[in-house]
Amino acid sequence: MPINFDDDDDTYPEEDVFQIYLENRLSDQSSQSAPASSRSSSILSSIDAMANNLRLESPQRPTRPSVSGVGVKRPIVHPESSSLTPTKIRRTGSEETYADPFSGSQILDADTLDPYIIAHDQRVQSLLDRKRVPWGTIFELARGVTNGSWLWSDITGEYVDQLCGTNAETAPRVSKIITGKWANMAVEALEVWAEYDREQAAIMEHKGRGLGGMGLWYGKDNWHGGKIQQVGRLKEATGNESFFIQLEQPEVRRSHRFGRYLGSRRILQVKVPETLSRQRGDEVRRFFECHKFILCGRVFLPFHAKEGGVYMVETNNGFGRRCNPYEGDHYRLSFMDFINWHNPFKLNSHQPISKWSARWALGLSTSVPTISFDDMHIQYIEDEYVTPADWGSGKAPAEKTYTDGCGWINGAALTQIMRRMGYSSRPTAVQGRIGGAKGMWVLHPDPAEQVADGGCKIWIRSSQNKISLPKPVPKSQRIFELLAPSRVTGPCRLSAQTLINLTHNGVPNEIIKKLMAHGIQEEVKELVDWNGPQSMLRVWRAVEKAGGVVISHIQRRAAGEVRALGIGKLREFGKQEQGDEDEGDIGVEETGIGNVEVDEVEVKVEEKAYDLGKIPLQKFSGRCPFSGRPLGLHQTALELLQAGFHPLKLKLLFDKLEKVLTMLLDSYVQKFHIPVTESVEAYVVPDPYGVLNEDEIHFRSSEPFIDPITGAQQDIIVGPVLVSRNPTRLPSDIQKVTAISHPKLANYFNVIMFPTKGKFTLASYLGGGDYDGDTVMLTWCRELVDNFKNFSRCEEPKGIREAFEREVEHVRDFDRRISNLSLKEAQQALQKVLILGLAETRVGLYSIYHDLAVYKKGYDSQEAIKLAYMFTTCLDSNKTGLRVKENVFLRDQKTWGSEQPFYVQVLGEKKKKSYMVRRKTPFILDALVEYGQALKQKHLKDYQQHWNSQQDEDADEDLAGHWKAARAKADQARAENLSIFSSNMEDIEMHVQGVWEDYLRVTAAKKEISKSGSSSDAYTELACRFSQKPSFRLFQAFSDGDVHLIKASFAAKRSLSFACSVAFKDLCSIKAQASGSVAFTHLFAESMSIPKKVVQTLSR
Repeated sequence: MPINFDDDDDTYPEEDVFQIYLENRLSDQSSQSAPASSRSSSILSSIDAMANNLRLESPQRPTRPSVSGVGVKRPIVHPESSSLTPTKIRRTGSEETYADPFSGSQILDADTLDPYIIAHDQRVQSLLDRKRVPWGTIFELARGVTNGSWLWSDITGEYVDQLCGTNAETAPRVSKIITGKWANMAVEALEVWAEYDREQAAIMEHKGRGLGGMGLWYGKDNWHGGKIQQVGRLKEATGNESFFIQLEQPEVRRSHRFGRYLGSRRILQVKVPETLSRQRGDEVRRFFECHKFILCGRVFLPFHAKEGGVYMVETNNGFGRRCNPYEGDHYRLSFMDFINWHNPFKLNSHQPISKWSARWALGLSTSVPTISFDDMHIQYIEDEYVTPADWGSGKAPAEKTYTDGCGWINGAALTQIMRRMGYSSRPTAVQGRIGGAKGMWVLHPDPAEQVADGGCKIWIRSSQNKISLPKPVPKSQRIFELLAPSRVTGPCRLSAQTLINLTHNGVPNEIIKKLMAHGIQEEVKELVDWNGPQSMLRVWRAVEKAGGVVISHIQRRAAGEVRALGIGKLREFGKQEQGDEDEGDIGVEETGIGNVEVDEVEVKVEEKAYDLGKIPLQKFSGRCPFSGRPLGLHQTALELLQAGFHPLKLKLLFDKLEKVLTMLLDSYVQKFHIPVTESVEAYVVPDPYGVLNEDEIHFRSSEPFIDPITGAQQDIIVGPVLVSRNPTRLPSDIQKVTAISHPKLANYFNVIMFPTKGKFTLASYLGGGDYDGDTVMLTWCRELVDNFKNFSRCEEPKGIREAFEREVEHVRDFDRRISNLSLKEAQQALQKVLILGLAETRVGLYSIYHDLAVYKKGYDSQEAIKLAYMFTTCLDSNKTGLRVKENVFLRDQKTWGSEQPFYVQVLGEKKKKSYMVRRKTPFILDALVEYGQALKQKHLKDYQQHWNSQQDEDADEDLAGHWKAARAKADQARAENLSIFSSNMEDIEMHVQGVWEDYLRVTAAKKEISKSGSSSDAYTELACRFSQKPSFRLFQAFSDGDVHLIKASFAAKRSLSFACSVAFKDLCSIKAQASGSVAFTHLFAESMSIPKKVVQTLSR
C-alpha cells in the first residue's frame, strides 16, 4: 500500500481561540474560591457560544465503546477509510503548506492499530473536558491511577470541580483533593506546573512561540518551550496483560525540537528497563509495534526508540472524546503530517529505511534555540575529499571526506549566539542542528565573514545534510538549535582502553604505575590532611571536587541547557560512542549529576516512599523529608564540614569521608581513571585554510596553561603530542602527531585543528571518528609521548560484512512493499521501522568479547581486530540496519563468552559460568589491579589510624547547649512554682527516648532488615516519628522552633549518629550557630565553592 500524506481532519477557521483561552483562565482564577454555579453566566455563555462556532470536528468514525481502566487492550473494528484529497496542514507555527502525497491512493491509518490504555476512564474524562481541567492536572490524576494511589472510581464530580483553574493552581493539590494528604513537593516540582501553563498559553497563541526567539513570556526572558518531560516506565503485568506503563512525575529537564514545535504535552517518553528488553525483547517490540496508546482520551503513537526507551507523539485522533479547541486540540498534527514535517518520505526516498528511522533522533537532541537564518543566507556546499578519488564509484566514504560533518558559520551569527547564551567571548565553533542538518560549524575562513556585524549566514556541507526538506525551508526549520559551544576541559583521565593502547605501542608499565601513584597521592593528601586551623577548608574543597557537587547543582538548575552553556564535561567519561545523534537520551537520568553518589539507605527511602504514595518526593529535593539529611554522600559530608564538625570528633563524618576516599581510590583501581596533567579535551574540526600538513595539528587555548614543572604560561601547544578519542579498540586508534603554531589559524581558539591532507582523514584513524562533534584528548606528557610509537592503520578484515544480515531496504522499496498489505499491517510495518532502536544490537557482548580476545590473543591479533570491527559495526547498526547473523553470533559466543580476564574477576565482576584466565606475559590491567589494590589498602589503613589514635567519640558540648539551656529555664520556672516548662521538658525527653529505643532495635537488627529490603523504610519511620510534635500533657510553653532544637539537642546526648539520622538539619544548625554562622538560602549555599587560591593562601 503506497504512502499518502492526506490529513483526516477538516481544517478549522482562523478564530481567536487564544483570547477565549485567556478569558476562560481568568474566569477560573477569579472564581477560584467560589462555587461553580456562582460564576458569571454572561462570560460563560459568551465563551460557550464562541466555542460552539469553533467546534468543527474531524470526519467521525463509529463511536468507541466506553472504557475504563489502566493497561487495557480494547480491539476495535474500523471500516475502511476512503481516500481523501490533499489537505491543508495546520502548523504549530505560523506557516501553512500542503501535503504532497508520495504515491498511490490509500492512506496509512494509525487509527487501525489496537488501542492500549495507559490510563483512561470515559466518565471521568467527560467531567474533565466539561470542566476544562488543564492537562498537567489531568496527567497527575492519571499518574496516581497508574501507580495505585487511587482509582478512577474515586474521582467524583465534586473533586473535579476543585480542579478548575491553571496547572500551577490545581496540579499540586491533586493528592490533597483525592486522598486528603498533601504531597511534599520541592520548588523544582512546583515549577513544572507553571511551565505547563506557559506552554499551553503559547499553544493557544498559535504563533510558534514555543520555538523560541520571541523574548519574554509569562515572567521568563528568552523563553522557549519543550522543556517538560512526560515519562512513563514499562513494567511487567500480571494476568492476561503482558505489560503496563506507569507514569512518573513530569519534570523540567531538557528541551528538544519536537517538544518545542508541538508542545511538551504532545510527547510521551516510555522507559524500557534493560532487563526487560534483554529477557523479553521480542515481546516488547511487538507491544509497541501493534498498539496506539491511550492516555486520558488522547492517542499517542511511537515514533522513535533509542537507548532503552520509546518516544511517542500525540496525534489529532481522539479516543472517547471530541476535539476541544480550548485545549488547542485543533492545532494538533496527524501522524503523517508529523512525519512529513520532519522527515518526508518523498524527499528522502533514497535513504535506507534504517537511516530514515535513525534520523528522528535529530529532533530529540537536547538543544537550545538561538538564532533564525533567512532562507537566502543558508547555503549548501560540497565537502572536501581526498584527491585523487581512490574509492571507486559512488559516494565517498567518511574516511575520505576531510570535512565530514563540519560546515562554516559567519562571525555575525557566532556573535549573536554569544549574546543569546551570555558567553564571555565568541566561540570559534558550535555544535548544533538546523533543518535536516547536524554537526559542527566553525568560523568561516574569509576575513570578510568573520566580522561581528551584518546578517547571520551558515554554510551546510553535503555530509551534514541528513534530511531533505522542501524548499524554501520552513521558518520552523531555519532556527539554529545549539548543542554546545567549542571549549576546552582538562586535565583528562586515561581509561582502560587507552592504557592498553599506550602500553602496546611502547609506553612502559612503570610509567603508567607512576602516574597512578602520583594521582592518588595528590588527591588523597587533600582529603586526609587535617593539620592546621584552616584544614577543613581544604577537605571541603577536596570532597566537593571528588563529588562534583557544585557543578551538579548548577547542572540541575540549568536543566537541559548545561552543554549549551558550556558547563561540565564535554562528554560522559568512557562513553562507547561519541555519536552526534544521541544527546539527551531517555535511558539515562538526564540531570547531569554523574558524580554525586547517594547514600544507599536514603535513596531507598525516597523510592520506597514515592512508590507507596506516602511522600511523593521530587528527585531534585535531594533530602529526607523529615530529618533534612541530604541524599548525596558528598553533600552530606560537605554540610557536616561547613556546619563546623571535625572528622576526629564526629564518627559519622569520619565514616562519610572514608566512603569518599574509597570511591576516589576505586576510580583509579576499578575504573583505571588515571589523570594526565598535561592534557586537554576539545572538539576537533578540519583546517579551514588547508595549511596543515599530514600528521600536523594546531591547538590554541583562550586561557593559558601552566607548565607543571616550570610554571611558565602558554596558550599554544607545540611539539610532538598524542591524539585519541573513544572508542580506542585498535592499535592505530591513538596517533602521535606534531602540534604546530600557524599564523593563519591564530584566530581559531579552543578547537583542535586536523589537516585536510593525506590518504585518510586523521579523525578516521581515531576509532573511525569524524568532525560532526567528536571530541579528542590531546596529550603532551613527555613520558607518554616520547615512548609512544605509531601503529600502522588497521584495515577492516575480510569477512566482516558477510557476518551481518545485509537486507538493506530503502524508503521507496518500503513503500512498494507495504502497498500490498492491509491498512493495519501497513501501519504496523511503519511502527516496526520507527522503533528499530529497540532491536538487540549485541554491542555490549561484542565489547566483552573484544576485551577477552585482546587479553588472550594480543591487542594486534587478527581475532582482536576482527572483534573490534564487529563491535563498531554493531555500534552503528541502528543507522545501517545491519544485524549480526545468528550463526556468527553463536560461534563468537561459544569462543569468547565463557571466560573472563584475571583483572575482571579480581575486580568482582565475575559472572555465572565464566572461568578466569591469566596471561603468562604481563598485561597492563592485571598489573594495575594488583598495584592499585595495594595502594588502596595502604591508604585506607593509614586513614583508619586517624581514628584509632583517638579515644571514643566525646559528647559535643555545642550540641548539648540547647537542651541544657532549656533544662535550666525549666528549673528556674519550677523554683518560682511554674511547672509548665518542666512538664514540657519531660514530654520532649519522653518523645525522644521512645524514638531512641526503637532506633537501637532497628540498628541491632540492621543486617537482617537490610536483607529483607525494609531497612530504609524503618529509618524513615523513625525520622518521621521524631519530626512530629511531642504529646504535651499541658499546653505548649516552648515555641515550635525551640521544641525542634531541644529535641535535636537531647537526641545528641543519646547518640550523635542517632541525632544525625533523625534531626540532621537541626543538628547542623545548632553546631553552626555555636561556631558563629551566617544565614544562607539554599540557592546561595548550593552555588558556593572555594577557589584553590583561597585554600593555598589560608594554609600558609
